[in-house]
Amino acid sequence: MKKKICTCFLMTVIGLSSLYAQNWRLIKPAYPTKDAFVAGYSVTDFGAKGDGITDDTESFQKGLNSLTNVGPSKVNGGILFVPAGKYVIKGNLNIPKGVTIRGEWKKPEKGQPIEGTILMAYAGRGDENATPLITMEPAAGVMDLAIWYPEQTPDNIVPYPASIVMGKPKHFGNEYCNVKNITLVNSYIGIAISRVNGGGCPVFYDIYGSPLSVGIEIDYIADVGRIDRVDFSPAYWCGSGLPDSPATGGSFDKWIYENGTGIMMRKNDWSYTTNITVEGYKVGFNAAPSITNEGSKPNGQNYQLKVIGCKTGIQCDAIANSGIQFTRSIIKNCENGVVVNKGTAGALHFHTCEIDATQNAFVTDAESSTRIMILQNQIQKGNVNINGAILTFIDCDFYNPAPQIVLGRNARSIITGNRFKEKVNIENHSLLECIIDHTPVSLEKLPEFPVAMLENQKQKPDREYLYLATDPEFGANPDGNTDNTQAIQKALDKAAAEGGGIVYLPPGKYKVLGNLNIPSGVELKGALDNSSAPVGPGSILQVYSGKGNLNAQPFMTMKENSGLRGVVFDYPEQKTSDLPNPIVYPYCVQVQGKNVYIVNVGIRAAYQGFDLFTYKCDNHYIDYISGHSLKTGIKVGGGSENGKICNLQYNLIVYACGYQTKFGSFSNSIEAYKDMVYTYGYENFDFLVVENCKDEWLYNNFAFGAQRGLLFTGNNAENASNGISVGMAIDGARRAYCFDALNSKGFDFINNQIVSTGEPNTRYIETTANFTGRVTLHNSDYWGSALQGVQVENGTVNLIAASFVQPGKDRFANIIGGKLNITASHITLKDPLLNSDNESRFSAQSSVLDGKGITTSKCELWKNNLSNTPTLAIPQSSVLDRTGWIASGSKNSNSANNAIDGKEDTRWTSGSQKEPGDWFKVDMRNKQKFNLIILDTTGSPNDTPAKYELYVSDDDLDWGEPIATGEGSSMMTIISIPTQNARYFKVVQTGNTKTNYWSIPEA
Repeated sequence: MKKKICTCFLMTVIGLSSLYAQNWRLIKPAYPTKDAFVAGYSVTDFGAKGDGITDDTESFQKGLNSLTNVGPSKVNGGILFVPAGKYVIKGNLNIPKGVTIRGEWKKPEKGQPIEGTILMAYAGRGDENATPLITMEPAAGVMDLAIWYPEQTPDNIVPYPASIVMGKPKHFGNEYCNVKNITLVNSYIGIAISRVNGGGCPVFYDIYGSPLSVGIEIDYIADVGRIDRVDFSPAYWCGSGLPDSPATGGSFDKWIYENGTGIMMRKNDWSYTTNITVEGYKVGFNAAPSITNEGSKPNGQNYQLKVIGCKTGIQCDAIANSGIQFTRSIIKNCENGVVVNKGTAGALHFHTCEIDATQNAFVTDAESSTRIMILQNQIQKGNVNINGAILTFIDCDFYNPAPQIVLGRNARSIITGNRFKEKVNIENHSLLECIIDHTPVSLEKLPEFPVAMLENQKQKPDREYLYLATDPEFGANPDGNTDNTQAIQKALDKAAAEGGGIVYLPPGKYKVLGNLNIPSGVELKGALDNSSAPVGPGSILQVYSGKGNLNAQPFMTMKENSGLRGVVFDYPEQKTSDLPNPIVYPYCVQVQGKNVYIVNVGIRAAYQGFDLFTYKCDNHYIDYISGHSLKTGIKVGGGSENGKICNLQYNLIVYACGYQTKFGSFSNSIEAYKDMVYTYGYENFDFLVVENCKDEWLYNNFAFGAQRGLLFTGNNAENASNGISVGMAIDGARRAYCFDALNSKGFDFINNQIVSTGEPNTRYIETTANFTGRVTLHNSDYWGSALQGVQVENGTVNLIAASFVQPGKDRFANIIGGKLNITASHITLKDPLLNSDNESRFSAQSSVLDGKGITTSKCELWKNNLSNTPTLAIPQSSVLDRTGWIASGSKNSNSANNAIDGKEDTRWTSGSQKEPGDWFKVDMRNKQKFNLIILDTTGSPNDTPAKYELYVSDDDLDWGEPIATGEGSSMMTIISIPTQNARYFKVVQTGNTKTNYWSIPEA
C-alpha cells in the first residue's frame, strides 16, 4: 500500500514538473524597478555572452521563440531576461506575440555614462527602410534596455532603419505593443509603427536618449496610443561614456538641430502624449499627414509638453477636424514657438502654455482655416503673426514688444481680456471682421494635476519572494480542464502566511470553478504583464463561479495592500450567441481595503468588472485595465479617498471580434453574433461609475461603445464625489458624460475627446434634475451624431475651449434648469442653438457661434462672439463694380453669372462632385487693376475648391502660368496676389477629393 501511494505521488510530481520547460524565476535587477518581474529564461541560458564582441543574435532569438506555445495550453507568454552587459546584435530580432524581452536599466541622466543592458546594433547601415533591429508582434514587450549603434559616428551621420518597429508586416493585428524604459543612445529612427499594416494601442513609457532623425513616429494606428515620460536631447549620447560619443556643442548637435524631429505624429487615433521633453531638435512636435493613409491627419491630447532650444517647438502641417489639444506646455528658447502651415484646418487648443521664441511665438499661414483657441497663455517673447485661421486669444499675458499681435488679411480673430507688459498695439490688416476688447475677464484657472505623483504609486509587494502556482506543492494545471481553485488559493494563502510575496501563474488557461481571495501583502501575477487587452497570450483565468446570480460572491476579492498584475479574465460560458439575454454574474473583482493596486489586467465576457464601491478602498491604484464587460466596467465609491484610475482601455471589439486570431480566437465569441455585442453595449454598458469618492484622480482613460461613458452619481451632494481628470475620451457612447451628483468641490476635466452616436437621446454631456454641483471641461472636442450636444436639467456646466464639430442634430443645447457657460469655444452653425425661452440660463463669451433661434439679448451673457459665417470688413469703395461682367464655367456655364449677381440666395455650382480641371472664369470687359479675389461660399460650406490655380489673361487665349495656387477654405477662400492689370481671371479646381460640389455663391 505504501509503495503504491509513493509511486502515485512520484508520478504526480513528474507530471506537474514537466508542464513547463522554462525555469520561472524572480529577477532582482541591479537597478530599481516599479514592479517585481518573473522570467522564464535568461539569454545566457542560450549561450549569449554580452561581451561586446560575440554576435548574440541567434541566442536572443532562440530565447524569444522558447516562450511561444508554452505549457499544456500551448500559450505564448513570459519574459526573456537580459542581464547587464553589451550584447552584439548583427542581425534582427522578432519579439513573438505576448513575449517580453527585458534587461537591467538605469534611468539615464544627461552627461552620465549609460549603464545596464546595452544592445549593440549593426544591421541596416545606410538604409532607413531596411528591416528594423527589433520587430514586435501584438502584445509584445521591449523593456529596460539601451540601444547603441557603434558604427554611427557623430561627424558623419548615416541612415539606419528604426530601432524598434511595432507591428510585424503581413501579421493580422499589431495591437498593444509595449516599449518601456528604453534608452535610444544614437538611433537614427527610434520607435515607429509599421507602415505596412499598422496597428493600435501602442504604449511608449520612459523613453530617453538622442535619436537622430526621428524619436517616435506614430502613423497608421487604429486605436488609442499612449506616450508618457519621454526625454530626447543630444546630451544623452554626448555623455554616454560609450566609444566615439560626440563632444557637447559640436557638429552632431548642429546636425540634430537641422534635421531631427522629437515626436512625429501622423495618422493616430485619440492618442495621449504626456510629460514629453524635446531639446535641441529641428522640430519638437510635428503634426503631419499620414504617409500610408492618404488624407489621414492626427488628432489627440498633449499634456505637459516641453520643447527647449529647438528650431520650431510645435509644427502643424496637418490637423484632423476633430482637433489637437496642448495643455500646460512650455516652449522655451526656440526660433519659432508654434507654426501652423498652409492648408491646415481642424481645431487646435493651447491652454495654460508658455512660449518664449526668438522669432515667432505663433505664426499661421494665410491659407490655414484652423480653429485655434489660445487661453491663459504667457507669450514671453516672439512675434505673433496671424496670417490666416480663426484664432481666439483670451485671458493671456503678453510680454513681447509691440506690436504684440499682427493680424494678416485672411485672419479672423477674437482678442479679449488680455494683459500687455508694454503699451498694447494690435496691428489689424484683416479683411474680415475681428473683435478686439481689452476689458479684463475673470475666468477659472486650470487646476493643478501633479502627474509626477503617479510615478510613485506602489506596484509590488513589500516582500519579493516567488510562489509558483504550478509547483507540485500547489498543483495548478493550466490545461483549460483542471479546476485550479484550491491550487491557486493554496499558493496565495502560503504567501500570506510567510509574510507576503508573489504568486505567479505561468502562461496557460486556468479553469477556476470557485472563488479566489488575494490576501494582504500578496500579489497575484500573470505572464502577460504588459498593457494589453485579451489577445490570446498570457495567464487566462477562466471564471465559472456565480453564474446566474448577480448578488453572489465576486469571483476574486482583494484585501488591503494586495496586488493584481498581468492576468486575463475570461467567462467561457458567456457566449455572444446568448445576446441580448446574457448570463448575469457578480462582479469579477472586488477590492476590500486600502492601498490595492491592479495593473495590466485584461477582461472579456464579464457581466460586471471591478467593484471598488462596496468597501472603502483609499489610495487605490488602477493602471491599464483593458477589454470588455457587458453591464459595468468599473464602479468606484464607498467613501474612498485619493484613488487613482489610469489608462483604462475598454472596447467592445475585444468580445465582438474575439473569434479572430487578432483577439485570441476565444470560442465564446461567434462571428455571426458580433453585431449583437455592439448593440447590447450601446444599450446597456456603463464604462466608469463614480459615487462617493473624495479627491479621485482620473488619467488618460478611454472607452468605445457604451450607453453611458462616465456616470457620476450618489445619494446626495454630500455623499457624492469630487476630483480631477486629465485625458478622457469616450467614443461611440449614447450618453458620454452623465452627471447625477457631485459634491461642492466639483469635478474638473482637462483634455477631453467625446463622440456620441446612434439614436435616440444621444448626448455628449447631460446633467439630471438631481444634480446641484459644478463640472468644468477645459479643452474638449466633440463630434459624432448626438441628437443634442448638451442637456442641462440642473447644476452648472462650464465649457472652456470647446470645439463642437457636430453640435447636435436637433440643437446644440437643451437647457431645462441650471446653467450652461461657454468660453473661448467654437460651435459650428446650428439652428436653433438652444431650446426656446431658456436664454437666461446660457452665457457665451469670446466664442465662435451663432445665436440662431434665440434672442441673444436675453442671455445671461452674450459678449464678444463671432459668427461662423465670416463678415467682410472691406470698404465698399475698395470693391470693383461688377456691372456688365460675364462669368462662365466648365460646367453649368449658363448659371455662372449667379456668382457675380450680388444675391445671397443664388450661386454657380459644378452640379456634380468637384473634379480636377473644373474651372470658373470671369470676363471683366475691360482691364482692371486688382490684388484680391474672394470666393465666398458661406452659403454652401465646404463647396470650396479643394485646391486651386488662379490665372489671368488679356485675350482669353494666352493664360500663361498660374499666378497663385492654394487650398480652398471651408467658407471663404481669399486669394491675395500682387497687383494685376488684366481683363480675365480664371480659377481652376485641381483637387482630387471627389466630395461635394464646387459652388460659388459670390465671387
